[in-house]
Amino acid sequence: MFTVKSVYNGLSKSESGIYRKRIWKGKIPAKIKIFLWLMANNAILTKNNLQKRKWQGDPSCVLCDCVKTVSHLFFQCPVVKVIWLVVAKCFGASNIPTNLQQCWQWCEQWFPFGKQYHPWGVAAICWAIWKCRNRACFEKKNLLRILLR
Repeated sequence: MFTVKSVYNGLSKSESGIYRKRIWKGKIPAKIKIFLWLMANNAILTKNNLQKRKWQGDPSCVLCDCVKTVSHLFFQCPVVKVIWLVVAKCFGASNIPTNLQQCWQWCEQWFPFGKQYHPWGVAAICWAIWKCRNRACFEKKNLLRILLR
């Protein structure tokens, strides 16, 4: 019998969904769990995903003018790399992640005693990047002012 609980259990207990398990079992607000799940499944509405739906806008990143993909937006954009470098520097890491899957491994490598906090940290950083990018893109906010707030 189909229930919301059966779907939730399927997503969070599946062997292929180790990252989904972190997302769904984390003590994170529901809307951010959904956001991370969309991100993990490359389904978040970045400009390249909008173009697949026949969107006619400019596909370039508002932060650096490259074509925007999920990995680019959250890990590979030069502006976002600075954010990850600051986080890495704070915790003594010598590298930064380049995609979400690598991000989970990166957290385990550099923060071995804080596994329960990894989903919170990843969620907070990615959510802040998403909100900042949306303000710059849709509200035409100055990126420097957004970052300095």
